[in-house]
Amino acid sequence: MRLIARLFLGLFFASVLILAILVVRTNPSPWSLNEIKGLVSGLNEAAAIGVPHFFLMDEADRSSNMELLLKVEQGEELNENESTQYRILYQTVLQKSQRFLARFDRELTVLDGFGTGIGNNCMGTGIEGRHDHHDVSARLNFDELLDSLALLDSAGTFFSRVRYANLAYKDLVDLISHLGVAPHTLSVPYSAAEAGSQDLQLGFAFENMLKNYKRAQFEPVNSSSYWEAISDAETAYVNLILAVQEHVVSKTSDFERRFAGRFLSPQTLAPPVDLRRPLRPHKY
Repeated sequence: MRLIARLFLGLFFASVLILAILVVRTNPSPWSLNEIKGLVSGLNEAAAIGVPHFFLMDEADRSSNMELLLKVEQGEELNENESTQYRILYQTVLQKSQRFLARFDRELTVLDGFGTGIGNNCMGTGIEGRHDHHDVSARLNFDELLDSLALLDSAGTFFSRVRYANLAYKDLVDLISHLGVAPHTLSVPYSAAEAGSQDLQLGFAFENMLKNYKRAQFEPVNSSSYWEAISDAETAYVNLILAVQEHVVSKTSDFERRFAGRFLSPQTLAPPVDLRRPLRPHKY
């Protein structure tokens, strides 16, 4: 019993030490505009290429489609047939990984067929089979973000402000996990939300982000029109991050933000992706 007690005591003090180091090393100051732009470009590339191509895709799929995958990874423009082939492959990889991804994402929304009769971006109609419908998942995720900010506004204690500031940043980074993959998947066109957002500024930024990622879905992969849509989506995401960051900073102290973390801090359980991987070359 003494050994077990000492073990738990050791774990407790180790946890306290790790938390103390994390708090001391956390920068409570907001990210600058240029810093956020760099983070967003890295997050987009990780979501679109890094995770699906090098973590989720098995060796059999990669080796049998190597020529096509290398073209995408090297920034070469795909024609219409190649884009269709690539998006169908990508969709299959995500379908195989749904159970694994759902463990880390409570907003992941799996639908069994969608949009029957609606033209898709792969020379067909609808989305067959069980799949994560990124549009629905992202909208649920955005609703969670608004809820976190509303709870932060009414928070009356140190711990509640830390908790809801932390959740808001976690909700914010989860959005790119849903939408960064979207341009490479089989899907149907953008459909506007049935009701307007309760926060006009954040709602406008989010809908622009979603709309432009959806626009990229219907352009040849790595084409100038594809990259134009990605650029517009990233700009909208940057604006959303800036607005959320400003909101959080206005409701919290520097000391509280050291505990809550800021966008992509370890406290937000941000995905451990490589933001320094080379970006695909493109002309736009």
